[in-house]
Amino acid sequence: MKFLVYSQVTAAQIAASLGLPEYSYYFVLRDFLPVLQQLGDVLVIEHPEVEVDPLYEAACTAGESCLFLSFSPPQKTPLGLRCPTIPVFAWEFSSIPNEHWLDELNQDWRYVLQQCGQGISHSDLTVQAVKAELGEAFPIISIPSPVWDKFQSLREQPGALPLHKSIRIQVRSGVVLDTHDVALEPYMPGLDAVAKAVAAARAPKPADNPIQTQATADSAEIANAPQQSRRQISRRYLGEWYLRVLRELLPSLPGPAPVQPPLPATVELVIEDCEQRLEPRNQVEPSSLPKSGVKPLTPEWHLSECNFALSGVVFTSLFNPYDGRKNWVDMLTAFCAAFKDTADATLVFKLGHHEYQSALNDMLMCMARMPKFKCRVVLLQGFLDKAEFDSLIRASAFVVNASHGEGQCLPLMEFLSCGKPAVAPRHSAMLDYIDSEVAFVVDSWLDATAWSHDPRLAYRTLRHQIDWSSLVEAYRAAYQCAQDDPSRYAKMSAAAIERMRGHCSQAVATQKLRQFLSIDEAVSQ
Repeated sequence: MKFLVYSQVTAAQIAASLGLPEYSYYFVLRDFLPVLQQLGDVLVIEHPEVEVDPLYEAACTAGESCLFLSFSPPQKTPLGLRCPTIPVFAWEFSSIPNEHWLDELNQDWRYVLQQCGQGISHSDLTVQAVKAELGEAFPIISIPSPVWDKFQSLREQPGALPLHKSIRIQVRSGVVLDTHDVALEPYMPGLDAVAKAVAAARAPKPADNPIQTQATADSAEIANAPQQSRRQISRRYLGEWYLRVLRELLPSLPGPAPVQPPLPATVELVIEDCEQRLEPRNQVEPSSLPKSGVKPLTPEWHLSECNFALSGVVFTSLFNPYDGRKNWVDMLTAFCAAFKDTADATLVFKLGHHEYQSALNDMLMCMARMPKFKCRVVLLQGFLDKAEFDSLIRASAFVVNASHGEGQCLPLMEFLSCGKPAVAPRHSAMLDYIDSEVAFVVDSWLDATAWSHDPRLAYRTLRHQIDWSSLVEAYRAAYQCAQDDPSRYAKMSAAAIERMRGHCSQAVATQKLRQFLSIDEAVSQ
């Protein structure tokens, strides 16, 4: 058997593609490679339109079976090839797209899947959503990314329990913002915190120090910060009113288009600012990526070599900050509310997007609006080497998820595979492996939304809203378990490892693929 495999993002592109649409498909393909190599010969291709069919014809001539596995959503799966094609895709909503838009038939997943004749997904939710449209007999299977095996060496190392000694993490090229660092004092909650944060963001900075502390800020500027903030807020509302109301009405006026008088420079500035970044994003609607080249009026945090130490009870979450489905606002605010008087509780946000400036600013401004808290929040932007990523896992007591929906959630599966219990809801793909034996379960309820790639934002499906108070209680229960009930923590850790062995190990994936593709075991060997 010969497997031709493809994802839009390649190994050479992944470092510069973090956060872009479908970037995670590369990681899924990478994790499937060892399984596919057990079943046959594997060839990674980059241009399926010109590469697949010649390779297929060569395999047929040699009397060898050949399949093309496209690790991409159905609407981006190449069609019309002679080689049998199987889309391998993730999906987090209650229904699949069953209509098309923009005259593109492939936006209707029923059309694509019928053309391919079969599919591979990563959750039972997606399997049922497909069968609801194409019938119970349609050949589709759930095979989660086989991530469990690659953490075997990490599971064998000591330090599975919560930290009693600190672990230092080196970041080769990144940004680390730590709320226990005095450099972030202007952004921390307190009297006129938002005004101070705005003043700190707009003040001139030394070239070698992008964050100027409150202690070294010019005293006159700080004294005038509240008045400046009021002017800035008024300008901002004026600009947003223009963007949201006036600009939409002007083209619809009868008669020839009126000649617009030039706007004052201050209004033009704030309009440009509003067009570039509205803060914070509406978490109800699927969000779009930031515009390329955005330069918000905030400090510029430059990538550099840095390090930080973690200790105490560490909660970690990995996500793309511009993906509204990941719901970082609830994760952050619930954590700070749960541990406002707990100094040794730490939340690490490991961010995954190459345009990070606006996201960091939004998170800091969110914290500035909150009541004072003693807990620690670490915002980490940067690519971690395997050794440093392993250190982050070892330092973590819990992995956190508060998303509105998951197609499978690789970070959650990876941390659980290392014996790190979760704070997470039980919905979408997480229904397959999250319960009270391996996680502190967060309540949620169904809510109407749009498919993530539908430009119409037409409400056609359902997702899950998080019960914020339940998330607060889950945080507190997890912390209490780590601190006061080590035997329960050890039991949950062991259960997580075993649960993921049965859910996402290479042995499970190999057996499922062999049965689904009807590959004889003797032939594959």
